[in-house]
Amino acid sequence: RKDCMYTLEELEQQTSEIANLCQVLLVLVREPQVRGNPYVCDLVSRFYDKVWMHLMFEDKSLYTDLLDSPEPSVVDRVTAFHDSARALKKRFGSHIKQWCHIDADEEEHAAFKQEMTEVIGAIMERVAAENETMIPLVRAQQHH
Repeated sequence: RKDCMYTLEELEQQTSEIANLCQVLLVLVREPQVRGNPYVCDLVSRFYDKVWMHLMFEDKSLYTDLLDSPEPSVVDRVTAFHDSARALKKRFGSHIKQWCHIDADEEEHAAFKQEMTEVIGAIMERVAAENETMIPLVRAQQHH
């Protein structure tokens, strides 16, 4: 058995925190007047760090053990989950970093708001997939 970076409970705690931050940021991203607000920038920065670390350390988590499953469907789901992280990291990083650094006009803000809403939506979908698919797979494996 490989050393695990996180327990299942820690992963669940992280996904809960990320989901809560997503809900708050979805509201804030719609408000052009809070763009550049130091408290919002701090929240966005913490969100970025939390999601980034979660994505980076998923590979060292209990999910990695699922790649040894004798069931091809389980291996396929885990592989797809890991592969989707790469695309999300790329999209996510470029948008989040811009949040506090652009003096945007209204048109730029509208485009940015749309992109951020999509990225946060993708993160929320990933959290749901983690809670609905990955965590139950780990639980099932642990009971064998």
